[in-house]
Amino acid sequence: MNYKELFIGTDLYINTSDQKKTERIYLDSAASNLALRSSQEISQEYLNYYANAHTKVHAAAKFTTELIVWAENTIKNFLGADDTYSVVFLGNGVTFPLNRLALGLSKLRPEKDTVMISSMEHHSNDLPHRVNHEKVMYISGFDEKGDYIGFDLAEIEQQLESSNGKVNYVAITGASNVSGEISPYHEIAKLAHQYDAYIIVDGAQLVAHASVSLVNKEDPLSSVDFFVFSGHKIYTPGSPGVLIGKKEILAQMEPIFYGGGMVSSVTLKDFTVAEHLSDKEHAGTLNIPGIISLGCTINFMQHVEMEKVYAKEQHLINYLYAELSQIPEVILYPNANITNKVGVICLNLQNIPHELTSLILNDYFGIAVRNECFCSHPFVKDCLVEELWDIEDESAVNLYRGMVRVSLGLYTTEKDLEFFVQSIKKIIGNIDFYRMQYELIDKTNYKHKDFDNDLKDYFDIEKKIKNYYEKSYSS
Repeated sequence: MNYKELFIGTDLYINTSDQKKTERIYLDSAASNLALRSSQEISQEYLNYYANAHTKVHAAAKFTTELIVWAENTIKNFLGADDTYSVVFLGNGVTFPLNRLALGLSKLRPEKDTVMISSMEHHSNDLPHRVNHEKVMYISGFDEKGDYIGFDLAEIEQQLESSNGKVNYVAITGASNVSGEISPYHEIAKLAHQYDAYIIVDGAQLVAHASVSLVNKEDPLSSVDFFVFSGHKIYTPGSPGVLIGKKEILAQMEPIFYGGGMVSSVTLKDFTVAEHLSDKEHAGTLNIPGIISLGCTINFMQHVEMEKVYAKEQHLINYLYAELSQIPEVILYPNANITNKVGVICLNLQNIPHELTSLILNDYFGIAVRNECFCSHPFVKDCLVEELWDIEDESAVNLYRGMVRVSLGLYTTEKDLEFFVQSIKKIIGNIDFYRMQYELIDKTNYKHKDFDNDLKDYFDIEKKIKNYYEKSYSS
């Protein structure tokens, strides 16, 4: 099946530095996915019936309330969560849900002043836990020799045992945004529960790429307590962040947001927080169109079947890894062939700064990738130790503190990756020419000497607004 036509932006053409137009190849899905067209169209249609929730006395409000509940149940079903879990919508990514959990759980169990996280986490699943607990225990993804080993279950158990019951929870990524490796989160959950610790799984990089089941009925100890993900990383930009957690734990946590909708009564002297968990956690008006759009996407992915999504992506990522491994000038990170992973590959070209590589890919080939450290500085630093150590010119070290990341979506094709590989080979073979086309600004960033894409050539937002106004006014 050609999935490309199902997404908005897969037929975008952009200008290149050699005065041509080329079809943009989007390989930046780990940062944010392109939008699923059907979800956007359905949520736009819903706006005909838009009204705020919190009442059922008129039809549109009743419809809105029912659709929010439908979205919650759709998400729970998609993630294999039963009625012991609740869904909470917070912010616009995993950052809000993770901050909510870090603060709420620290207050719930103040005697447990320690958290355990891995050194491979996105900053969103690191910094909130640091700020809200006195002590952080880190799980290293590398051995003493500096070789990548991923999650070492024996080390995790050893640290849990040595903490003397002080660990409040273990927070780990479901899939790394650098290595792409899928973590053994059920095994880690079982270890955490054996030592009276909860587990939080950051599923931002996982939900769009592989099937997830929070509940393990055969071994309840390995079930997940809290799972968070971002709607914008599963083909629904503009949708909220999502927290799915055990009801019995969430019910004990004090609210951190106060306002309308989360109280049952208010006087000038006092107020009573709503007993219903969804009300308590949802102060103010929800992002209703975003929630409905996300529910549509999740439902669509269930029809596609996540096992098929994972199999397709495995074929593509294995193909790309094999092709890049054959190019001597390509350095792949981490230095390990990971078998259980999502569609993410990080790389550098020898003696070429990551930003320059990424700019050339965009400016000359129309390929969108991401570079730098992907909000995972400790992990990227550990991967780059050897390369940075070998740089003799200390003034140039900062140009190499990062990587190029290629990340896949459901719309990615083998043809896209073939073109990417050929483009990498052309860059390597003609690097002297490409270097001459760029200048270094303030010793930190590159800029093409003669070319820059102007937003107004593609999307003049004020002109569009004016056209709508004039059309409406004239009529």
